[in-house]
Amino acid sequence: MKPLPATLLTATLTATVAIVAPSAQAAVIVLQSATATYSQSGFPVGGTIDADSNSGWAVDPNQGQDQTAAFETQADAGFAGGSELTFTLGTHRADSFHNLGRFRLSLTTDDRSAFADGLATSGDVTANWIVLDLASASSANGQTLTEQPDFSLLASGTNPGIDTVTVTALTSLTGITGIRLEMLTDASLPGGGPGRAFNGNFVLTGLSVSITAVPEPAHYAAVAGLALVGFGAWRRCRRLSGGRFFVFAAGR
Repeated sequence: MKPLPATLLTATLTATVAIVAPSAQAAVIVLQSATATYSQSGFPVGGTIDADSNSGWAVDPNQGQDQTAAFETQADAGFAGGSELTFTLGTHRADSFHNLGRFRLSLTTDDRSAFADGLATSGDVTANWIVLDLASASSANGQTLTEQPDFSLLASGTNPGIDTVTVTALTSLTGITGIRLEMLTDASLPGGGPGRAFNGNFVLTGLSVSITAVPEPAHYAAVAGLALVGFGAWRRCRRLSGGRFFVFAAGR
């Protein structure tokens, strides 16, 4: 049997996520103490969380290697009944085509004194990280984002001059103190990546995170019929696509 088209996979996943989308307004998670294993001269990791859209994190000449950034949350995050996190990653350096190639997101509840020392290069990014299994992913300008077996996202297809990638994930963690962004190499990327520029570099100009509470059980009862349909289609997509391998179609 042929795999379902990417657009149908996205539609069923989106329907499933919509079932658990809370009605409460999302709250912003403020990030601080940006830290990285390496930052290119003039492009420190702190540029991802400042107010300057012209700044950002890049890693030239250390492409072809995995690179990691870690951030503290300014306040503990996470709701007792579960949370939905939305990550927005911008690559807005004008027409540079320096988009993210392959990346993975994780959370920690470790004490803030134990990680993220604020160094732009050779910083302490070690913690007890819990990798997120993403619920949805979209590219504003046409990239195809494919979830890999290790829960990372790999970009392919159109490589726009600038882009905004938005991903969501559900978590039961409370007391979240940190977020890790791993930029990972891949043979499909120029020079092995981890970015999509001609030399494997990237420029991440913005990273923001918001959080909402997962609704109470009564909410699920109100949409039980839709939940069963969406979940059934989602399970079928998992089987047809070979398990832990999804394609999130561009712009969805």
